[in-house]
Amino acid sequence: MDITLYLSLLGFAFATTMTPGPNNFMLMSSGALFGWRRTVAHIIGIQLGFVGLLVASVFGLGIIVQNQPWLVFGVKLLGAAWLFWLAIQFFIAALNMGKASDKPKVKPGSRPFHMYEGALFQLVNPKALVMSIASAGAYIGLSDNTSIRAFIIGGTFACFGLVSSTTWTLAGNVLYRHMSSGREAMILNLVMGLLLMATAAIILFF
Repeated sequence: MDITLYLSLLGFAFATTMTPGPNNFMLMSSGALFGWRRTVAHIIGIQLGFVGLLVASVFGLGIIVQNQPWLVFGVKLLGAAWLFWLAIQFFIAALNMGKASDKPKVKPGSRPFHMYEGALFQLVNPKALVMSIASAGAYIGLSDNTSIRAFIIGGTFACFGLVSSTTWTLAGNVLYRHMSSGREAMILNLVMGLLLMATAAIILFF
């Protein structure tokens, strides 16, 4: 294995998993609303779904997608629409905040993502699709054996993904515990909504 190339993969995996994106924003929100323990299934689902997408890309899915531009556009559209919907939910929550002394409340019937929902979301997550295709193409030199290459890339991203997902979830949980007033909670929801809107716009137009 080319050690220099693998070190490059480590840097790429760290940078792409830790930076803001649909998964991390959703985990941050879930951590704030439901806590770390109830978000574990969502975290695991994301790793399973993304690693599955990575492995599929290594085995040729990336080439198929690159040769069918309409698929990429479709994924971008679905992903952006989902993010806009999430952003609107944050804006609605901000508008519905109670008195200044109230903590934000979870709506009755609300729940965190199930494991399979976190996994399936990767299919309409543009960032996940771009990362998987880029990784499959950029790190083909790691091994001549496709299965070994898929294991190396998938395992590396799974490790960094677990660290990133846990970090963003705990960050959301910490933010919740420090929301001492309805005003602070309202500002947080507005900021989260704006970040999601910005991410959706970047996905569509760049």
